This record gives sequence, structure tokens and C-alpha cells, in this order.
Amino acid sequence: MVGVAVALGGAELSIALAAGQLCLLVVPVVAMRLAKRRPMAIGIARPHGLHLVGAALVGVSAWYINVRIVSLLEVPRDIVAFERAIDDWPLAITLLTIALLPALCEEVVFRGVLLRGLATRFHAPMALALSALVFSAYHMNLVQLIPTFTLGVVFGVIALRAASAVPTMFAHLLNNGIAILVSRNDLPWLASRDGSGWMDRHPTLSLVGAGALTTTGIAIALLGPRAPLPESRT
Repeated sequence: MVGVAVALGGAELSIALAAGQLCLLVVPVVAMRLAKRRPMAIGIARPHGLHLVGAALVGVSAWYINVRIVSLLEVPRDIVAFERAIDDWPLAITLLTIALLPALCEEVVFRGVLLRGLATRFHAPMALALSALVFSAYHMNLVQLIPTFTLGVVFGVIALRAASAVPTMFAHLLNNGIAILVSRNDLPWLASRDGSGWMDRHPTLSLVGAGALTTTGIAIALLGPRAPLPESRT
């Protein structure tokens, strides 16, 4: 999929990515409307403040853990070419197609619909594992299989606790958005291509800090009130 995307031009690639994300959203939204269900049926529900705070902490830290995991692997050439291609886009277009739309569309599908449905049929660990597996497989990227799976589990824990995909939309947006800014070298004081950023100079401390923030975020989200899913076995 990435190889096909890279073969497209800049405008065509951004349109294709945006269209792909919006197509994800069409089925659940149309089904909700036809069934005359409330937005809560697809995970759109007002969360507690603690769920949002916890999700925010995960969003601003988990990206670095994922970067460190991926750095241990050999990144395929088509992935490198894809990253270079989007570097040339205007920042607003990149954030829209790689951060905002995935945060909205993927969270509705994978946390708002899929995880919610699985949680009414299986116990929480099984529902989390299955939804995270589908989430990672959807990205069709072997290099990011492990970090995407673990991120899917973490997002799932928060979404189940809140009975809402809204907190994980926030976390997803922050995760992708910061990763994009770092990849484009737009935050050189934090992480830079020439290795002069603070995180580049303090990799161990950065990893420990990111892990601590992610763990704290999960804990804070779990402190929020538990909103039960209908007919849930969790």
C-alpha cells in the first residue's frame, strides 16, 4: 500500500490518503443514521476529564517509545520514500491527512465500533488484543507491527474505561502530530536530524521519561469513572 502511495504525486497522494480515511468513517456513520442510533453507538460520547488528561499524557509520550522500537529495525525503502514524500507537503496538509483524519476516522472504527462490539462478546483482554491486532494489520507495515499493536492496546484500555473514543482521538492526534513535527525537523530543540535536540543528547532519560508519562497517563485515565458498555462482559 505504501509503495502504491509513493508512486502517486504529492497532491494525488494526499487526496488518496484523505479519501481512504474518510471511507473508513462512512460505513459506521451511515449504519448509525439508518439504525437511528445516537453517536454513542460509534463511540462518540462525552468523556470524564481524567480520561482526557490521561489520554493527553499518552499522546505526548508514546510516539517516542514507538520511534525507539522502530529504530531497532531495518526500515524498508518504500517507507523511507513515503516519509520523504510527505516532508515536501505543506504542514497543514500533512497534519490533516496523517494526524487529524486518522485520529477521527480510525478511532471511530477501531475503538468506537470494533472494540466496543468485541467488548460485548468477549472479556476485556481478548477484546483489547483482537482490536489491537486488527488495528496493526490495517496499517500493513511490518516494521510498525509491534508499536502499532501496543498503541492499539493502550488506546483500547482508555476507550473501554471511558466508553468513548473521544479521549483516544485526542491521544492519536497528539501522537501522530508530534511524530510528524519531529520527522519534518520542525522541533529541532526537542529532536533534530543532526542529533542536536535534547532527546537526541539524552536518549536514555528521554525513554525513561516517555515510559513514565505513558504509564502515568494510563493510570490517570483508569482513575476516571468507569462507564459500562451495554451487555459488556468486562
